Amino acid sequence: MKPIEKYVEAMENKDFAGLAELFSKDGVLSDYCTNSSAQKEYHIYGKEAINMFFRNKFGFRQYSIMEAEVVNDEQAEFIANFGGYNIMAIATVREVTEDGHIRKLTVRPK
Repeated sequence: MKPIEKYVEAMENKDFAGLAELFSKDGVLSDYCTNSSAQKEYHIYGKEAINMFFRNKFGFRQYSIMEAEVVNDEQAEFIANFGGYNIMAIATVREVTEDGHIRKLTVRPK
């Protein structure tokens, strides 16, 4: 399974620990969709921070995705829900380590 497919699976299942394990120790997840929902964009650095961030977001039902579709080896499209506000989004795996961990992933409005 490709990193983008694993990312979608973890997000759909709200598996914060599994999501964090997809990233390298110094991995970065940047989400620019929040600007469309009157929130600040997210730049999360490191697998531990990704774990804690999404544990809270999923736990308090402040973030989810639906209708996800992997469109190629690096990208997936989905509807991102930010506390009740839906945004069409596209996630792109920008960089992967030699051992297959995500080093850089961005999520942008579509």
